[in-house]
Amino acid sequence: MKNVLILTYYWPPGSSPGVQRYLKFSKYLKEYNWNPIILTVDNGAHPSYDETLLNDINKETNVYKTKTREPFKIYNFLKGKKSNNISMGMIGLNKKKSLFQKLSLFIRANFFIPDARKGWLKYALKEVDTILKENKIDAFITTGPPMSVHLIGLEIKRKYKIPWVSDFRDPWTSVYYNEYLPRTKRTKKIDKMYEDSVLSNSDSVVVVANGMKQEFLDRNKSIDVIYNGYDISDIKNINKLDTDKFTMSYVGNFKPNQNIYNLWEGLEELVNENKIDINDLLIEFTGNVDAGTLDYIKTKKIKSQLIINNFSSHDVAVSKMINSNLLIFVIPKSKTQKLIVTGKLFEYLASLSPMLSIGPVDGEASHIINKVNRDKMSSYDDKEGIKKTIMRYYSLWKKNHNKFIHKKSDISNFSRFKLTGNLAEVLNKIYDEKH
Repeated sequence: MKNVLILTYYWPPGSSPGVQRYLKFSKYLKEYNWNPIILTVDNGAHPSYDETLLNDINKETNVYKTKTREPFKIYNFLKGKKSNNISMGMIGLNKKKSLFQKLSLFIRANFFIPDARKGWLKYALKEVDTILKENKIDAFITTGPPMSVHLIGLEIKRKYKIPWVSDFRDPWTSVYYNEYLPRTKRTKKIDKMYEDSVLSNSDSVVVVANGMKQEFLDRNKSIDVIYNGYDISDIKNINKLDTDKFTMSYVGNFKPNQNIYNLWEGLEELVNENKIDINDLLIEFTGNVDAGTLDYIKTKKIKSQLIINNFSSHDVAVSKMINSNLLIFVIPKSKTQKLIVTGKLFEYLASLSPMLSIGPVDGEASHIINKVNRDKMSSYDDKEGIKKTIMRYYSLWKKNHNKFIHKKSDISNFSRFKLTGNLAEVLNKIYDEKH
């Protein structure tokens, strides 16, 4: 059994897609003869919290926690907030801002490079010294975002020469929300320098999509794609469900660049054309939802059928997926939209619920959906295709109010257990190269 040190800012009870990835890897790594040791922050800034995720931490896993300096605490204090919570992704970025908010965003974008979590660096490095005195570490992993975690990896690699895997859940300098931040040329130059240094000094790089691999290959040839996947232990009670309403659901954070007008207009048209009885309909969001999206839906007749559930625990969120008649899946619009593969996709697939998928039809997410024989993705402007998918599953529901279940999809390659095996292979490779 070899030891791998995993540096991750996001860890339970924090709740976000970033938490799930290494929470699940660490759950299964021992099955592949790698013992995970976690280094994370104590009381970090998270968009939400979920105490139930603590149940997924193996009781034998050593978890080290350190202090960190968080500008979000100061920001919230100046705004009169007592919480340490932060917004998720682009939520709120398109809202009108006060002078204070504009100034804060400029400081965030240009004074905290690569991100506002860089205050963890000195605390993490000090704790690494302690960990190495107490444990023999055979390899280590840094996962980002926040990308500043990789700068900690650079220092560990330089000082200790331990085999290093840098893991990217998102692109770095090309990530879509950078388009919305007031970043200066100087900031972009420094950020790119950091990205280049991390990629070229890593013994191996892991990414969550093939598009990212292609983007990074000019700086590191040892890159593996390991998707986020789903944990079969999270997927419970899938059977023929009776639903009182034809429930269209979105589970997760809904960002402004996911607001597709053709979706809401198409659904409204189906109601106005008397093809869908509005009393049969339920449109349910579970998670943080962009205010502009809600404002737009509220201009439509279908607003009466709208339900918003704020943050829910992960088990409740998965239950919402399983109990849906049609899951709404939207790839965020951006310059890199063809490369985006969201973590949500795999739990959506595992729920066996039908999916209304909207995004680039030649993108990577679309290829995955086609590979497992689900309904093809509709392009952003394909209103008729969107309406056709909605009508297909509404008509099936109308017959007996049962949820349609996709029984023939083979998604076993996306299980967390199997994907952990892929990560173990990467660790074995860089370990063997050094010994």
